[in-house]
Amino acid sequence: MAIKVGITGPIGSIKTEALNKIMEMLLNEGKTIEGTLISGKIERGRICTYFITDILTKKRVEFARNDLVSRVKIDKLGIDVKSLEDLVIPSLEKAMEESDIIVIDELGKIENASKNIKNEVEKVMKSDKEIVITLHKKSRNPVLQEFRGYESVRVFDITPINKNILPFKIIKVLNGEEESI
Repeated sequence: MAIKVGITGPIGSIKTEALNKIMEMLLNEGKTIEGTLISGKIERGRICTYFITDILTKKRVEFARNDLVSRVKIDKLGIDVKSLEDLVIPSLEKAMEESDIIVIDELGKIENASKNIKNEVEKVMKSDKEIVITLHKKSRNPVLQEFRGYESVRVFDITPINKNILPFKIIKVLNGEEESI
């Protein structure tokens, strides 16, 4: 069974930094990585925009803004659901076909924006692919709760103390060298 790794930590933690290090190490091992990464733009100390990037194609789309009028929101920002779906769904479909490892950054933020994205994320979670995701530590999101319930899931809590060693431990788990930590 494929190993599914979650990296959790509080908002503002170093999850993305660890994820980037893990991806770099996996690429150095010759693994193919596909999926999506989320980034934000902060102005005056507040998040004002979210972007999503396809790891393979490097295509980057702005999908949420503080001045975007939408019934669908994320962190009080309006979401452009179509732009989000147009990037996320093909990216995850291609990742399931071609990649060794699928990455989904900030699981819990995007899949509630649309039923189509939620369905695609669930397919990924049930696939036989190895997965690395980042997620919020205290989320009550049903997709995250389901993720934590899978048999092959290992969830790691990143802290300032373990941030440098954790990527190495996760690589060992993904390579089957270490069953539990």
